[in-house]
Amino acid sequence: MINLLDTIFPKSCGICKKRGDYLCNRCKKLFKRTLPECYVCRKISPNYKTHYECREERKESSLNHVFVAWEYNSLSSILLKKYKYNYIQSISDTLAEIFIEAIKKSTFDNKLTGTILTNVPLAKNRLRERGFNQTTELARKVAYAFNLPFDESLIERENSYGHQALRDRDERKEIKDEVFTLRSNFSLDGYSSITILDDVITTGATLEAISSRIRKDIDREIEINALCLFRGRPYYLETS
Repeated sequence: MINLLDTIFPKSCGICKKRGDYLCNRCKKLFKRTLPECYVCRKISPNYKTHYECREERKESSLNHVFVAWEYNSLSSILLKKYKYNYIQSISDTLAEIFIEAIKKSTFDNKLTGTILTNVPLAKNRLRERGFNQTTELARKVAYAFNLPFDESLIERENSYGHQALRDRDERKEIKDEVFTLRSNFSLDGYSSITILDDVITTGATLEAISSRIRKDIDREIEINALCLFRGRPYYLETS
């Protein structure tokens, strides 16, 4: 069936339109890898570790490590929007392949030992609109590649605040009150950390809201990390 669909509707690169795959080898090389940094202050930090003083600033909402594969720019934006908003679900195979490759080339894979993987959930109305959650599709493939336990129903999202891509930077910072719930029968037995997968991190407000909910609902200290595909350049590297 897949081969028949590819014959009728041949795949083409989401960026340059070259036939063959949703991301051709030439355009793949244009993706710029990020440097390991603290997600709060955006300064260099080994293995994407959040600086102690930055964690103190964010208190219970902070994450321990946040891995980001590539810079979010005009090229990655084109491909990701086709995936998320044009509902081309099969692009997840292409994104997952290069995402897994990026993780393996980093030192972050050692943070996946003893973890349980989950993903940022969509509100129910968004899920009905798209028909799939892009982060669930990616997380499932990452879990398989690294032999990780994966729980897509660990976190539920009760409210929708509209598309993040349409909100400005200040508005994104105000999503602290976004409502997430942790499944009541979830057990951390056997796990040393929780890893949350998201596609794009901007201010980190959504991930921090989830982190805060987890820390409030569990009865012991736990390391909370994140895996993200894209993030914009640090402010000190931005050009006008």
